[in-house]
Amino acid sequence: MTAPAKDHKDRLLSALEAAMATKSYRDVTLADITCGAKVSRRTFYEHFKNKDECLLALARTTSQRIMKSIISSYDPADGWPQTVTKVTSGYLQFIAEHPTLMYALYVEVAALGQSGLEIRREISQTFAEFLSQQTKLKLASSALDHALTKQEALALVAGINELILQTIMGKESLNEATAVTQLNDVASSLILRMTSHSGA
Repeated sequence: MTAPAKDHKDRLLSALEAAMATKSYRDVTLADITCGAKVSRRTFYEHFKNKDECLLALARTTSQRIMKSIISSYDPADGWPQTVTKVTSGYLQFIAEHPTLMYALYVEVAALGQSGLEIRREISQTFAEFLSQQTKLKLASSALDHALTKQEALALVAGINELILQTIMGKESLNEATAVTQLNDVASSLILRMTSHSGA
C-alpha cells in the first residue's frame, strides 16, 4: 500500500512543477495539479491540506534533488579548488535548468509566512552543513588548514542564494540559463576566499 501512496504524492509534486512552467504559482489551480497528476481532489487532500503545503513539499524534495546533483558532480579525491568549483557548478547548473521552478521556490515560498521561512531555513542549513562537512574532510586530509564552522558556511550559502535571487528576479534572466551559471566564478571565489582567510 505504501508504493501507490508515494506514487500519488510524487505525481502531485511533478504536476505542480509542470504547471508552474506555464503559469505563475498564484495562477495555478487545484484542478491544474490534480489533472496533471491524473488523481482526484480527494487524493490530493489525502496528501496535502492545500496548494501551499504542496509547494512546501516540492521545495523540500527539490532541495534533495539539488543535493544529489551536487554530490554527483565532483570527486572527493579532488583538491579543494576543484571541489569548490564542481560543487557550485552542480548547484547553479540545476537552478539554471529549472528557472521557473526555482523562481517559485525562491519567491513564492518566501511569501508563505512562517511555514515558508522554516522551509528556507531548513534547506539553507542542509547546504551549509554539507559545505562545512566538506571543509572538515579536507582539513582531515591536510588539504585545508581550517574547516568552516556551520555559521560561516551558512553565511556563505545565504550570500550565494541572495546573488541567485537577484539574478532570477529579472525577467530576462528567466529565459537565459547562462545568467545563473555565470555566477559560478563569484560563488567559488567567495568560498575560496572565506576558507583562505579562515586558514590564515
